Amino acid sequence: LPSALQALPHVAEDIRELLKPRTIDGAVYNELGRVFRVHGTSRPFTVGAMDGAAVRGKLNIVTWLHSTRTEGCSRKTSIGAAANGHLVVLKWLHVAYVQKCNREEELVAAAQGGHTEVV
Repeated sequence: LPSALQALPHVAEDIRELLKPRTIDGAVYNELGRVFRVHGTSRPFTVGAMDGAAVRGKLNIVTWLHSTRTEGCSRKTSIGAAANGHLVVLKWLHVAYVQKCNREEELVAAAQGGHTEVV
């Protein structure tokens, strides 16, 4: 934080409170890069961060989370990637998190979304 804000401990505490895991997940999902870069390694995440990045097709964020974080992903991650036609992300997930992938549900989600390239 800037030194002017550090002099106001209540403001610094409010800012820290805002940087809870779900807020960080939302920053990843919504590509709020500055929050992600500044607080990404020091604040807890949930699997929602990777889920959100995969749904949006952000392979660079998915791979960064995989290499620097321990939260991993949920079973929704690959289904979300398939539902939105993110084949490159889906293929990567099948290598890195094969135990979390469900081909049947992914195919249904991709077909429902009209993503024939995934099917």
